[in-house]
Amino acid sequence: MSFDLDPLELLVAALTGLLLALSLAFPLAAAAIVGPRKDWNRAGLAMGLGLLLGVIGAGVLVVTEAGGAWAPASLLALLLGLVCAFVAAVLVVALEDDTGWAAAIGVLACLLIGLSAPLQAVPALEALSSSMLPVLAGMVIEAVALVLVVGFLVAGSARARALQIGIAFAGAAGAVLVGTGAVGGAAAEVAGLTPRTTLLAVLVALVVGSLVGSVLEMIRSRRRSRRPVDG
Repeated sequence: MSFDLDPLELLVAALTGLLLALSLAFPLAAAAIVGPRKDWNRAGLAMGLGLLLGVIGAGVLVVTEAGGAWAPASLLALLLGLVCAFVAAVLVVALEDDTGWAAAIGVLACLLIGLSAPLQAVPALEALSSSMLPVLAGMVIEAVALVLVVGFLVAGSARARALQIGIAFAGAAGAVLVGTGAVGGAAAEVAGLTPRTTLLAVLVALVVGSLVGSVLEMIRSRRRSRRPVDG
């Protein structure tokens, strides 16, 4: 690969990195909000540390053209992280009481996905350009977008239980679809499972989950209001 820079390729790589980040943001957000709220910062720290190390490591592998040797290990880490994120999303809906062990699953998911996401984005970025600069820029933009979008989702979920359930639905859907796309590769694209369709499905799951969460909260509030008051 060369260091030539084409502004159009740089723009396309940046948009691709942003699109990849949006698909991964919901599984990461679901993993971050599981467990006690005081532990959410730990998940954010794990994600940030994982992304920092992942971008540095992936950048070195791209420059040295050794990324292919580490691709299987990166894929395995991504799949394990997505499995943990899926479990965390289920626990967000199922658990009414915060538990520390659930938070540990979320922290592990954030760390593994953060470490593996930059290198997993390389094939899609390399398909857009033969230059290293757009590839490296796309990875950095993906990491920055993940931090911003996940932070926004986590901050919003702290205000409403219905949004937490919506993010959990979207996170579970995103974990399944991103994992399927990572394993299926070309077959997944032939079946129509692209980053765009994945993002669309995740957004639909977010809306459906938020509606379900709103209904559940209404039912719970009515039950509480009907309970007899002691004394």
